[in-house]
Order: sequence, then C-alpha cells, then structure tokens
Amino acid sequence: MIKKRRKEIEEMPNGAEMKVDMLTSLITANTTRNIANMKTEDGPITDDVISGNLLDAFLAGTDVTANSFCFITYYLCKYPHVKQKMLSEIDSIFPKSSAKFYISNDELIKLKYCEAIIKETNRMRTVTTFIMRYTVEECEVAGFKWPAGTQFHLNFLGADHNPKFWPNPEVFDPDRFYNDQDGQNKHLSLMFGGGHRICPGRKLAMTELLILMASVYKNYNVELVNMNEPLKYHAGITTICQELKVRISPRV
Repeated sequence: MIKKRRKEIEEMPNGAEMKVDMLTSLITANTTRNIANMKTEDGPITDDVISGNLLDAFLAGTDVTANSFCFITYYLCKYPHVKQKMLSEIDSIFPKSSAKFYISNDELIKLKYCEAIIKETNRMRTVTTFIMRYTVEECEVAGFKWPAGTQFHLNFLGADHNPKFWPNPEVFDPDRFYNDQDGQNKHLSLMFGGGHRICPGRKLAMTELLILMASVYKNYNVELVNMNEPLKYHAGITTICQELKVRISPRV
C-alpha cells in the first residue's frame, strides 16, 4: 500500500490536490509536497519507518481501544451494581428527555465514575501486558547489578494484581479509583506506562472510551448472552478479546 501510494504521488502533476490522510502525510513529510507541514530531522520518511508508524497507529490507537471497550462491556455485565451506578451518572449528565445528544468537553470531564471503570477494567485485564525499557548505565535492581544496555520487561499484569498494593486484586471495584482522594492509585496504575515515554495518545484514548460508554449505554441495554461463559481472550504483547456475545436492545 505504501509503495503504491508513493508511486501515485510521484506521478501526480505539481500543484495537483492530494488526499489528506495519515499515509499521504507521512509519505510527503519533508518534501516539496508536504501537505501536513510535518518535519523530521532525517529528511523524507522511508517506507520501513512509515510501516512502523502505521502499525503503531493500528495496534496502539485502534485495537487497544476496541479491546478495552469489549472488556469494559464484559465486566459491566458481570457486576450489575457497577453498571447501575454508571447508568445513574450518565443519565444525570445526559437526561433521557433530551432529544439531541452532543458531548462537550465540559460534560465529558464529569464522567468520573465511567473513568474509574475504564481504569479498573484495565487493571483487571490490561490490554498491554508489558513494556520494555533499556538501562542507559549500570544500575542495581532487586539486589543485582545490571550493565548498561540491559533490556527489562515490565510486567503490567503482575503489578496490577499485586496484593501488596491492591487489596482483593481479583475483585472488580472501580471505587479504587473513584474514591482515590489522595491520587495514590492513580500513580500505581500502569495503564499508559509512565515517565518520558508515557503513551502520547492517552488523552485521546480516554476521550474515545468515555464517548463510547456514554453513547452506547445512554441508548442501549447491553447484556451477555451467557452470563456463565468465561471471558475469551488471548494475551500476547497485547490482550485481545477473541469473542464476546452480547444481546443489545434499546433503553426505554
């Protein structure tokens, strides 16, 4: 796809109007046809680098959000008292009597319990299972000295289920984050990583999930077809929901 699109751009006459999309923007960056005014230090972006950027966009920007919403749906169905509390919050901000449904940023930031559900779902079934970090100099970890260039895999699932930090870690309880007055659990959560390499799309991801939750659950009842069926997922570098059978009906 990259090679085909690059050839199309090369064969276009100067001044011709081009598509405004991510692939075209990456191909034309640092060229005379730069449609998005993108600049990099190393000149035009190679096909390999473009491929890597697109892969990141799909994995981190699309698949992660889609799978997160599947897991949110599963846990809401399994914990009806949490679902009811969420519906009360959504209905208080977006009354049923309102015919129009537009979500402003001011309304979005009021969805505190919905936000807590997202964070607790990620703690229970983290979509990103681990991240890698390299040491830039010799350091000591767990009583051992490690040379510069050592690669560490940070186990998100293990950290998010450590009873030392999370009481009753196998229980789905959004109040861990909703009632987190001092922000302690906020800093314990590894949902988006941390430090200088924290996920740059974290605010967009939270916005997408909050809008999905408000849009879907304001208007529809969502139930598992089989309440006794376990969650079907596959955990690799990311955790993927393999199948989730639900029954959807309009809310009256």
